[in-house]
Amino acid sequence: MGLTVTRMMGSDASAAVRLVNTFARKEISIRYMVRFLHNPANYLLMADLDGVAVGFLLAYALERLKEEERMLFIYEIEVTADHRRERIGTALFEAVRDIAMREGVERAFVITHSSNVGAVAFYQHTGGERVDGDDVVFRYSWE
Repeated sequence: MGLTVTRMMGSDASAAVRLVNTFARKEISIRYMVRFLHNPANYLLMADLDGVAVGFLLAYALERLKEEERMLFIYEIEVTADHRRERIGTALFEAVRDIAMREGVERAFVITHSSNVGAVAFYQHTGGERVDGDDVVFRYSWE
C-alpha cells in the first residue's frame, strides 16, 4: 500500500475526527468537522501509511485586502515521532502546494520559532525563505 496523502473533504469527517483525537487528544463533533471540511478555505491533509494515520497538515487560504491573490497560511504540520525523517512531512507539504496551486494559490507562509531547529530546517528544505528575522507574533485570548 505505502504512503498516501489526501485532502480531507466533508465525507471524511469521521476520519478527520479520529485524526484530531489521535494527534491532539481533543474530542470534536462530527457536525463541527463536516462544517470545517466543507469550507474551501480550509486545507486538512492526512498522511496514511498502510492504513494508519501518520501525519497531517492544516492550512488556510487567506483572502488579502491589498492584493487580489489569496495566500496559504500553513498553520500546522505534524508527523508521528516514529515516522519522522521518512519524507512524510515533505509529502504533506508537496501535496498541499500542488492542491493550492491548482486552486490558484501561488504563495504561502508559515510561522515558527527560531528555537525550533527541526521546523526551521524542514521549511528551508521545502524551499521556504526566511524573509524577516525581526517578526514578532502576538496571541490574544478573548474570553
